[in-house]
Amino acid sequence: MTCLVYVDNTNLIEVVGLKSAVEGGFVNDADVSVTVKDASGTNVTGQTWPATLAYVASSDGVYRGILEDDLALVDGAQYVAVIDADAGANRIGHWEFAFTPKTRRGV
Repeated sequence: MTCLVYVDNTNLIEVVGLKSAVEGGFVNDADVSVTVKDASGTNVTGQTWPATLAYVASSDGVYRGILEDDLALVDGAQYVAVIDADAGANRIGHWEFAFTPKTRRGV
């Protein structure tokens, strides 16, 4: 997974192509959320957690949410986006993605 997050910017986070490992089909009816944690495992301030990723209508398992611009991210520090998906019994997903935000600079 490629992850590009900018400090002091609104950032988009997506789960693309959520599928059921058991049934093999796309999951379009899950509750999907994200929580951003710092290197010590503490929730990052500036946003209420967990944040919801909403299903994108007429997509195949695409869920989208916002990381708010006032999230207390530090350029070059390490963070983890913890994503949970719950579509009912035996349809649970959990992922943790490390990322390092950058300050957007002019050319």
